[in-house]
Amino acid sequence: MFVSVVLPSYNGASTLGVMLDSLERQTYIGDWELVFVNNGSTDNSVEIAESYRSRLQTLRIVQAYSGRAPRGNVGHSYTVGFRAARGDLILVCESDDELDARWLEEMVRALETADFAVPALDYEKLNPPALTWGKDRGKQSRAEGLPAHAAPLYLPFAVCNAIGMTRTCYQRVGDPTDWIGPPWDVDYSWRVQLAGMQLTFVPEALVHYRLRHTARDRWNQAKNWGKGQFYLQLRYGMPAWPKFTAYALRRVAETSLRLAIGVTVRGYTLAYGVWDLGFAWGELQTVPDLFKAQMKGLQADAEVLAGNRPSGPQTYAEIPLLDDLEQEQPARQA
Repeated sequence: MFVSVVLPSYNGASTLGVMLDSLERQTYIGDWELVFVNNGSTDNSVEIAESYRSRLQTLRIVQAYSGRAPRGNVGHSYTVGFRAARGDLILVCESDDELDARWLEEMVRALETADFAVPALDYEKLNPPALTWGKDRGKQSRAEGLPAHAAPLYLPFAVCNAIGMTRTCYQRVGDPTDWIGPPWDVDYSWRVQLAGMQLTFVPEALVHYRLRHTARDRWNQAKNWGKGQFYLQLRYGMPAWPKFTAYALRRVAETSLRLAIGVTVRGYTLAYGVWDLGFAWGELQTVPDLFKAQMKGLQADAEVLAGNRPSGPQTYAEIPLLDDLEQEQPARQA
């Protein structure tokens, strides 16, 4: 099988070389291509990618940003990459992580029988000890497996920074939805399962995941992801806004107290403890949008819930509710 590896990047120059070096070291001996998707980078990301042509000879560079319209969200980058991919299998990776040398080999082996493969994440190699939880611990780690804590469906999902799927799976599920924003990976994982396929966890395929290291960066990332929960609710079903308001206020109070106790009593670094509070604050900020959506009578996407490809709007501008909302860029990359 011919394999396409899609690598989206927006201003990833500071870490991109680490990812490209790890792709060069892959042990897989079959045929594969690298599709580098540039989403309007203003740094030298493209020049860095070009410098690897002699070592990654199947490298192709495609542009996700024309320079005229607003730059697309993270889902747009993946859509461009998926459509450009020529492979029987489509794998993805991101510019701020690092792949174990056997990642590609193990993912391809899994996809010989699976529809959608999910690697394990390691948090120790690329992050300071103060931000990690011990060997093989953390979301989607070898010890903990796939997370399933996102509302409203609570199905397992993948952190889609290095997943893989068959072309048949992609054709059935379709492209990522641009307006979902940062939680596009939760949405896509759910759509795979609603379409009748499974997520296959592949602990032998390891990805070294880079966390945000400063309190400010972690706050901004967590807040954006917290806001992104609103878009999942918009597609899959919204709670009554008074109930959600009470929940969001309680979460902000609980995480504020936990952060204060952790930093002063348990010795947490601020960067470690700020994540949960940022996520809760992001959720709280969506309460007006949830109220507006319910007043407009917006309903869950029945087509998606029935396992079909989305037939409705794909961009912010196409949804009357969203055309006047602030469009947050995802915190990891776009």
